[in-house]
Amino acid sequence: MKNKKLLLPIIILISAVLLMEVYSVVTSIAKKPTITEGEFPFSITYELDGEIVTINDVYKAHYIGNDGYADTLTRCYVGGIVGLGGENTLYTLKKGDNTRIELWTHFYADYLMGDPEYEYFDDEPFEPSINFYDENETEYNDEETLAAQGVKLISFEYPTPIENSFVFSHISYLSGAVVLPALLIALLALIVIIIFVRKEKELKYKAIDIISIVFNFLIGFTLVPFVAIFGMFVDINGGGPEFYRQMTYFLSAFLVLCIAASVALRRKGHGIKSLIAGLIGPAFFALFIIVCGVSELL
Repeated sequence: MKNKKLLLPIIILISAVLLMEVYSVVTSIAKKPTITEGEFPFSITYELDGEIVTINDVYKAHYIGNDGYADTLTRCYVGGIVGLGGENTLYTLKKGDNTRIELWTHFYADYLMGDPEYEYFDDEPFEPSINFYDENETEYNDEETLAAQGVKLISFEYPTPIENSFVFSHISYLSGAVVLPALLIALLALIVIIIFVRKEKELKYKAIDIISIVFNFLIGFTLVPFVAIFGMFVDINGGGPEFYRQMTYFLSAFLVLCIAASVALRRKGHGIKSLIAGLIGPAFFALFIIVCGVSELL
């Protein structure tokens, strides 16, 4: 009879786990551009020491995949001016004694490839600029200073970013961004159990139940916040697909689900099982830390 009374909390806990899985999959969908490379002809005319010079060249850009320091869904692009070679986009017009004049093209591969995640020119126009750097590396780009250096921008013809669209690429590995949503789902499951899983009318709590309650509060208000913060900042040196790292993101949610299971069991008269359920989370966390530590040493 007691097992049937546990049907509701079992459904709640399973639903929470499934919701975490769905959220993790949906938020891990990486997208790629339908147009993966492009060529962008441009022209810049400037005057330096009385000589007018026109640069006619092509900027090439292409998509190289999804990656990021912590956000693995970030679309990455590379590009460079053909005439300069490599990924160079900067022209050095003149060098003096610890001074120089540079022409900045302000070309960004992601912007020109039409990726809406990258917006560089909301507050400034998309155009070249000429900068003068003095002996102290102070930058000047005002007309008066540039005129004194004998340089000025005359005209330019710049390309327009392409119109791109983005389609499914793959399911990426998770990052620390999933920690808080997973924890909130687990907390919601705990709240639902507290509200809807009623204590048996004739049930009187024993010493084992009081101990279980104390451990629930200690774990909930000390260990859970610590583990959650640990999970959110574990990517501080970069993320990765390693299994132990992916598990780290769900440790705090797992602790809360164990507390939720403990509450449900206690209210249905399973005192010892309630205590065990509440301690499974900390025990698993301790084992996890030990295994990870040994793995790092090996």
